[in-house]
Amino acid sequence: MKHHRLGFTLSAVSIGIALAGGVYAQTPLKIAYETSDTHIKARSALLFKEELEKRAPGLFAVQTFPNASLMPSRQEVSGAVQNQVQMILPFVSFYEAISPKAGIFTMPMLFRDYDHLQKAAEGTVGKAVYDELESKGLKAVAYWYETPTHIFTSKKEINNQAAIKGTKVRIYPSAALEGSLRRLGANPAVIPGSEVYLALQNGTVDAAVTTPSFAQSLKLTDVLKTMTRVNLVLGGYIVALNKGFYDGLPANAKAAVDASIKAATDFNKREIRDEVRRAEEAMTKAGVKLIDLAPEERARWVQAVQPVLDSQSGDLAKLIAEAQKM
Repeated sequence: MKHHRLGFTLSAVSIGIALAGGVYAQTPLKIAYETSDTHIKARSALLFKEELEKRAPGLFAVQTFPNASLMPSRQEVSGAVQNQVQMILPFVSFYEAISPKAGIFTMPMLFRDYDHLQKAAEGTVGKAVYDELESKGLKAVAYWYETPTHIFTSKKEINNQAAIKGTKVRIYPSAALEGSLRRLGANPAVIPGSEVYLALQNGTVDAAVTTPSFAQSLKLTDVLKTMTRVNLVLGGYIVALNKGFYDGLPANAKAAVDASIKAATDFNKREIRDEVRRAEEAMTKAGVKLIDLAPEERARWVQAVQPVLDSQSGDLAKLIAEAQKM
């Protein structure tokens, strides 16, 4: 760890000397993510890169690594803590290993809509999560939205709770999501996003919990038959930088990073609702059948997963109660 801290100090000093002498020494800034560059998260990251290069020309050497080409998504959080990558934007559930409070954003059917989620993420709920991440060595700087989490199948249709019983379902890492699927009668298995296509293709799983945008960006439509719109989780991505890297930047460089993050976040907020529409249209065009649960059936799903929320304790239980009051 001392070696990394020395590296942060030297980076900051080198930038300061370079600016004072009129010669720009570029500071490496690697950004890792598991989606293709067509995904809303990736497009937001690319906008951040463009903005930063405009606001701080020659100061940073920004590199983006889509499709988990730098490291597997499950390694991004630890990689950022160790400064192997300076900026990450993983799905919120990947933070739960070091921040139990981050589980608030993957609680099943907790957030009513994007306005409710935004109020929580940008208010006291989000601050509690960000503070916990900072204590672990990460500087959380934004919350980017994703299309809703639905259930996709490669074989049978799922239009009621009985249909999901016994189904092998891919999930992302989340204790709450795993508990929810088990309560619904499914058999969940954690599989990284980059491996979902193959898992569906070879029958390791018969269904996948993911989002329309993610499914479309990874061409999962080639192996999918249906999408059941259950809105299990609205979800999203916490954008975080290595804290030592961020704190070691001189004021002007840090200001450029902050302004670029804001521009990318504003873009993400504007795009999300259109992204949902475009993704669903693309799914339909690719031959995927969209299924909606009847209101009374959805109520049964909500009732089935409610014990997962009720079983939470400590700080997470307090955050759930706080979010429910918003």
